[in-house]
Amino acid sequence: MRRSPRSTRRLAAVALAASCAVIATVFTAGSPAAVDRVGARTAAHSCLVMTGSGDPAFTKNFNPYTATGLPSGTFVQGAFYEPLIVTGEGGLKPVPWLARTWKWSNGNRTLTLHLAHGVKWSDGQALTSTDVVYSILAGRQDKLMDRVGLTGAGNNITAVTARGKYTVVIRLKTPDSQFIAATVNRVFVVPKHVWAKVGDVANFTNSKPVSSGPFNVVKRFTSQDYVFGKNPHYWQKGRPKIRCLEYVQASSNDSALALIQSGQADWTHNFVPNVEKAYVAKDPKHYHAFYATTAYPISLVLDTTRYPYSLPAFRKALSLSIDRKTVSKLGEYGYAPPTDAIGLNGLFPQWVSNSAVKKQAKQMATFSPAAAKRMLTGAGFSYKGSKLIDPKGNAVRLDIHVISGWSDWVASNQIITRNLRDIGINSEVALEPDWGAWWPNASAGKFPTLLWQGGSQGSPYGYFYANMSRNAFIPAGEDATSTGNWEHFSHDGATKLLDQWKGTLNSARQKRIATQLEKIFLDQMPIVPLFIGPRWSTYSTKYFHCFDTPKNFFGDPIFTTFPDNILSFTRICPGGKSGG
Repeated sequence: MRRSPRSTRRLAAVALAASCAVIATVFTAGSPAAVDRVGARTAAHSCLVMTGSGDPAFTKNFNPYTATGLPSGTFVQGAFYEPLIVTGEGGLKPVPWLARTWKWSNGNRTLTLHLAHGVKWSDGQALTSTDVVYSILAGRQDKLMDRVGLTGAGNNITAVTARGKYTVVIRLKTPDSQFIAATVNRVFVVPKHVWAKVGDVANFTNSKPVSSGPFNVVKRFTSQDYVFGKNPHYWQKGRPKIRCLEYVQASSNDSALALIQSGQADWTHNFVPNVEKAYVAKDPKHYHAFYATTAYPISLVLDTTRYPYSLPAFRKALSLSIDRKTVSKLGEYGYAPPTDAIGLNGLFPQWVSNSAVKKQAKQMATFSPAAAKRMLTGAGFSYKGSKLIDPKGNAVRLDIHVISGWSDWVASNQIITRNLRDIGINSEVALEPDWGAWWPNASAGKFPTLLWQGGSQGSPYGYFYANMSRNAFIPAGEDATSTGNWEHFSHDGATKLLDQWKGTLNSARQKRIATQLEKIFLDQMPIVPLFIGPRWSTYSTKYFHCFDTPKNFFGDPIFTTFPDNILSFTRICPGGKSGG
């Protein structure tokens, strides 16, 4: 999976409008909750200040393999550790990074990377091909370090070798048209002389990181705030352009909203309801919002190994029972368009080209409780009064878990659970207090929840791979972060098709394979896509400019998304500027 798990945070105030029995999302600006910070910042910002929402107290953990779900690890990938190549959002042209050039040979089975010269680790040692080879093959040391699927059944790498100090040669078993976008794009480079000595990666906090990135100096760290200073010896001349990055805690929606409204924070990746009035109008010259909808969907995710969630008919009935338009309009304030039943209409609509598949995808996402009930009874479910009974004779329950502070998802889930109750499913919104309580169970599929979908940005290959390939399959109850197979589903036919896809460079054949995969997806419904997951970016140009904007779109605008975030970190400019 390419995006950070913490890449969609939310700010909203929610009320249940009993008079019309639907969810209404409202905003009250009169008296925001107290900001969880000591003192207000009145002087111009020397650091680019960022904030999230619902963060627990910070702990000093900079392990890029394990800490990305913690506030301390929010952007360690990108700030400390750098990519080889950046394949950006929506199939943007790949950007050379540590790998300055690359070339395919041997029938597209050998990839040669030519590395940047003069890159140094923060301890003064040179970053060379030895470090790159180690980082790619690190999964052999510990599977937590496997960024390329080396330990999985679908591994296609036969060898990774250094050729001198600045050349790396990667040899594959078969041609792989998705290798750069789906595999190399996930790699960050760590120093071999440090990490090869780490015996317990899972518990290594990396509190004194040795790194090469643009912001690799820990200048301050407290339980509520930290500052990463500019790398004084960064290898790209003139970059980064700003002095430091600061991340501040916002333990609630109100405090996070107060931080950005008051100008104490410059940049957030939070959803803000009615953002034009709640934020932009506070300072129209400097306050801006970019809610990019060129993105993968947010989906209802269930453990498909658990009965009755294991039944395709049940999952398809869920799709028919959910009113996506109302979820989008009220739960997501209209900023997250509803999807069809495949979920690619935000990022890759051109890949769903078969007219029959398009029609079916639209029909299966059309709100129809009656059709959902017919599908269920046709699959052996029954009703006892208004209660849905599964074929084994048990009443069906489906509570959806969400962090209490993610108010737009709370609102969306209130609508969804009401929809489910209308077809006889006992369903409530189960509130979790914070990320630490929610994420370990969500990532392992231990309870139903909403989750973002991810995949390579060059094509929808990665999306189908994560959700249907046996090579991406993660057993039930295990953390599926490494592949994004949250629902613990695989399909042999889809696996074969995906192998054929990556083995061909012919775009027309890839499109035909995609159509076959789409048919399997609709037949099995491994996840239930609901609405596009916008790339929230709310930012101020009062002290900084050169942000990612619709007119200057260079990558995912969310600062936790690796590797796109390194583009922002090295391009954002100091100084205020009127306008976006």
